Amino acid sequence: MAQEPLTPSQRPAKKRPTQQFPLWIMYASIAVVFGWLLFLAFWLFYYTSDFSIIQNIAILLFSLVVALIIETLLWVPWSLKAR
Repeated sequence: MAQEPLTPSQRPAKKRPTQQFPLWIMYASIAVVFGWLLFLAFWLFYYTSDFSIIQNIAILLFSLVVALIIETLLWVPWSLKAR
């Protein structure tokens, strides 16, 4: 006799190897975000009047890109190892 196929709820769950989550990356990410916000606050209070609106937007976007690059450099190596 043929055995009936298993439904998805009856199939055994595949276990993935668990990897310890790196807390230092999380703390570094939080530090990068707060550092970027601190830079932004100082920039807005002390230096915005010296530049035009277009230059201020460019500096804002450039600082955001730098923060995102730092975040990427923090997280990509861990995510590649976690595969």
